[in-house]
Amino acid sequence: MWQRGSAQVLLIVVAAVLGLGLAASAYLNYYQYQQAGQSKQLLQGQITDLRYQLNQSAAAASTPIPSPSANPSAAPTPTPAVLGSQSVSFTELGTSVTPSAPVADLTYSYQKIGVLAVANLTGKSLMAKYPTCRPGALGMLVRRPLNSKPSTSASQLVKSLGGFNYYYVPPTSNCGSTTASRTEIKNDISAVQNVIMPTLASIN
Repeated sequence: MWQRGSAQVLLIVVAAVLGLGLAASAYLNYYQYQQAGQSKQLLQGQITDLRYQLNQSAAAASTPIPSPSANPSAAPTPTPAVLGSQSVSFTELGTSVTPSAPVADLTYSYQKIGVLAVANLTGKSLMAKYPTCRPGALGMLVRRPLNSKPSTSASQLVKSLGGFNYYYVPPTSNCGSTTASRTEIKNDISAVQNVIMPTLASIN
């Protein structure tokens, strides 16, 4: 009886030991599996990071670096126009003049009278200030053939250019409505006659 009981106890112990061994083996396998999964995920993450870094490096290498000469230079600061430095061309008369103060904004309207080419003179600011001072308010520049004599003694020869005589004809009246405006316009007429007209030049 005692031997039978001992054998049973031994069997139970062996079974327990075997059970513990199997459980330990199963746990070890599970632990190794988990570790292998974590290592795989870590490796995949490292591979992804490496690919991203390689792609970034390739993109940087393929992007051209602009040279300093390729950069657009700063736009130059425009030089302001100086009054009296810009010429006014009388295209129909083939000539030009260089205006100056007080009629730096000299302008004109063209008129054809027989063989005569006429530029009726005024100033832009003058017309804006005094609407009655229309073209002709500052006189006329008249181009005549060399053999054509002026019909009035008021015509003053300015120059002979290219087979033509150019005359300045002062206005017959003052477009000012007050003493001050008439004085201002008189000074403008004097400037056109004595300062601007002597700059007459051919544009052909």
